[in-house]
Amino acid sequence: MTGHKRKSEALGRAEEQPAESRRHRPASEPRFVSATRPVSSSGSLTKEVRGWLWAIVSATLFGPNDELDRWTSGVSARPIVRRVWTSLPIDGDADRIPQDVASVLERWFWLVDPSDIYTFVEAVHDSLETSLQPRFAASVNTVLARGMSDHRFVMRRLMPIASKSDITTIERALAACARVGWSGPNERLRDAIARLAHRPEPDARGVVQEAIRAVEMAARSLTKEQHFDLEDALEALEAKGHVEKALKGAYSGLFSFLTSTTRPPTTDDARIILVMCAGLVSHLANRTG
Repeated sequence: MTGHKRKSEALGRAEEQPAESRRHRPASEPRFVSATRPVSSSGSLTKEVRGWLWAIVSATLFGPNDELDRWTSGVSARPIVRRVWTSLPIDGDADRIPQDVASVLERWFWLVDPSDIYTFVEAVHDSLETSLQPRFAASVNTVLARGMSDHRFVMRRLMPIASKSDITTIERALAACARVGWSGPNERLRDAIARLAHRPEPDARGVVQEAIRAVEMAARSLTKEQHFDLEDALEALEAKGHVEKALKGAYSGLFSFLTSTTRPPTTDDARIILVMCAGLVSHLANRTG
């Protein structure tokens, strides 16, 4: 069942689900809640983690603000609530937001699949003022890390990357591309990130393809030569002293394995390739004059 079909059923159900108590702050000053107790290490979106995520979302969207509500005619008319309500995965009608929208969304939040939860949390993040988004993302990441979830916010999107070092490698690669003016590799890496964050399942093959293209474009920018394929690019980089033989062999071997195997790449394959390609792009960017 798709998220949209599930949404219409979930919003109409009156079944009560256990939830964490709400904590309120003015909407202009959201209180981002952190986890305080351990949960299962299964890596799934457990009941505890779901409750913590709802506490963050509830405090952000529905914290009392009498002055704001006086001008907007109540919680259901708040601009941030309207933006979230009309965004995926809710995709509701802006003119038909229920007065008890907080209760409706809370019931829905406990019924849907994790992929819908992640999309919803992203919608809340994107509806916040830009200055508040990093704090919101950091709070969500803290909850997900405490709950041993395999997802984290990376570049404004929740994706199956949990390692801080992996996240740092990707962010450094994008920063390096921006620093040296490599728009092509930057766009390819961002596209790979978007494909890894695709729901309900990551586009693993697309991640691998776009990450490898980022390396090919970075090699072309550095060597000023047109390369037939990735293997040719790596050969040129080694010949010009931009990568060591051992490093070139490691990348070449991994890429050859993934492109020659008959099985489709997995999410783990995609994550590994993305991180390795990001690291290589950073290395090449640092080799520019």
